[in-house]
Amino acid sequence: MATAAPQRGTQLSGPQMAGTQMALPSGERQPDASVTVYGVIVLGIAAVVVLGALMGAWLALRSGTKVWPPQGVRVENYFGTTLSITMLLSLAGGWWALYGTSRGERGQASVALLLTIFMDLAFINLLTYVMRGAHFGPSTSAYGVMYYAVNVAVMAVAASGVLVAGVALARVLGGQVTARQPALAWSAAWYGTGVVVAWFVVYTMTYVVK
Repeated sequence: MATAAPQRGTQLSGPQMAGTQMALPSGERQPDASVTVYGVIVLGIAAVVVLGALMGAWLALRSGTKVWPPQGVRVENYFGTTLSITMLLSLAGGWWALYGTSRGERGQASVALLLTIFMDLAFINLLTYVMRGAHFGPSTSAYGVMYYAVNVAVMAVAASGVLVAGVALARVLGGQVTARQPALAWSAAWYGTGVVVAWFVVYTMTYVVK
């Protein structure tokens, strides 16, 4: 039995409306790629804000302590410079990956993300070595508490940078990040920038302000 098409102004029932919507291809919504980029940017800003708060605590304790850092504590500028160069290379890798993605060069983007991951891991390894070589601990003084707090925090931020770059690398290799869909490449580049800014906040505290 043939059924009459619904006339204009006739209200459709629930099953009829659902069937009509399923039949419309225009009803499909593509995920908004900008949400990923903005979400990662907000995460990076949050990391910088946390380390900024630690910097405020550092300066407050420094102003109320007569000897800062304590006697016997020696800060090697060599390590600070090496860590900073490592972070800058990681930053370059992130933006290089975005450049390769925008040009459709999957191999170039993959190598760049591998560079970012390697440099972030090298940063974590060197920072761990510096902390192990320190002849003081969190229980020795207020300086020791703040020193370990800011360094562990920036190490966690760098580890999250490895995770973001690793996800981006897997998607690039899988062909899910392309010149037409570069959202994750943008996310990796911007988050890597946040990681570097977070480190330079710590660098300012421990090697410049002291």
